[in-house]
Amino acid sequence: MTQTPLLVKKGLLLNCLDWFRPDYRQRVVSLVETTFPNYALPRELQSVLARWEQIRKQVEATSESVAIADFFAIQLTAGSGDRLLFKQIILRYRRQRVAYTEGLREKTFHLELTQTLNEEIDSLDAVVETDWFQKIEPLRLPRSNDFLPIQYIEQPALREIALAPRQYDEKFHILQAPTLFLPDLTCFRARCEVRDAPLTVAFLDIDDFKRFNSAHGETKVDRNLLPRFMQTLEAHVYHHGFAYRQGGDEYLVLLPSLSKELALAFLDELRRKLAALHYPDIGGAPTVSIGVCCAGPDCPLTDRELRDRANQAKKFAKDHGKNCIATYEGQRLMPDELRVVRPERAGA
Repeated sequence: MTQTPLLVKKGLLLNCLDWFRPDYRQRVVSLVETTFPNYALPRELQSVLARWEQIRKQVEATSESVAIADFFAIQLTAGSGDRLLFKQIILRYRRQRVAYTEGLREKTFHLELTQTLNEEIDSLDAVVETDWFQKIEPLRLPRSNDFLPIQYIEQPALREIALAPRQYDEKFHILQAPTLFLPDLTCFRARCEVRDAPLTVAFLDIDDFKRFNSAHGETKVDRNLLPRFMQTLEAHVYHHGFAYRQGGDEYLVLLPSLSKELALAFLDELRRKLAALHYPDIGGAPTVSIGVCCAGPDCPLTDRELRDRANQAKKFAKDHGKNCIATYEGQRLMPDELRVVRPERAGA
C-alpha cells in the first residue's frame, strides 16, 4: 500500500526561512560586521547566507502544498549541505515558535483557540518526528565564538538576558524560589550556547514522602527532615549551579556547562549523600529518584520542554525501582530512549 506523502504548507517553510536569516544575523553576523566594519565576512558565514538564499528560491518555486520528504530528497542538493542547513533552520524555528505559543496558551482555556495555536507546531512536529528527517545528520552552524572572544559576545548579549536577582523559597529560605527556574534556564542556555557548552536539568523527587508525613506528621517533617535535606542539596549544588524548591517533595537542579557524564556522576554522588543523612527523631532517611535531561547548544526543545523531559525521566526512575537516576539514551529525548543509568545494575 502506497503511503500518503506528508504535505507541508509552503507558507510555513517560508516562515522558517524568513525568521532564520534576521535571527542568525543578529546573533552572529552582525557581531562580526560591527567588530570588523568594512571587511568581508568570513567564508563560513558567507556560505550560510548563500545557501539560505538558494533554499528560499527553491521553496518559492514549489506549489502551495509541499511533499516535504520529496523536497528534501530531490530539490535540495545532497552534497551542498542544503539539507543539513534546512533541517537546522526548521529545528531552530520550531523552538522559537513553541516558546512563543507556550506563552499564548497560558492566556486561554478555550479548546478551539488552543487547537488553532497548536496547528503550526503540530505541522513542524510531524516533519521533525519522521525517520528520514531524524537521519539527516546534525549541522553545527558557525557561532560567534568562532570569530570573537567571549567578552565581545557577552557584553551586548547580557543587556538582553541577565540573571535575575536571587530569591529564596518563601517557606524554608534555603533553595531558590521556583519562579526563578525558567528565567535562569533561559539565561544559562544563552550563555552556554555561545560557548558550545551543554546544560543539564535534573528533577528530584523524595521517594515515599507521604509515608514519612504519615509516620511522623507534617510538622515534624517540616522541622526535622526537610531543612536538613534542602541544606544538603543546596551545599552540594553550590557554585556548580542552582537548586530550586518546587513543592514539598519535588526539586529542580540546573547545572550549566556540565556534560551528561559529569552531571550523572555529580547527581549520583548527591543521591548517595541524601540517602546517608540522619534526621533528629526520625527513623531512616528518604531516598530520591532523579530524572536528567542534558541539552546541547543546538537542542531544539524549549525551556519548558526541557523541564518536562526531566520530569518524565524522574517519573521513569520512580517507576523502575526508585532511589535511582534515569535519563535519555539518544539525542531525540523521547520516552522510548529513557533508561535507568545509576546505580549501574547487573545485566543492564
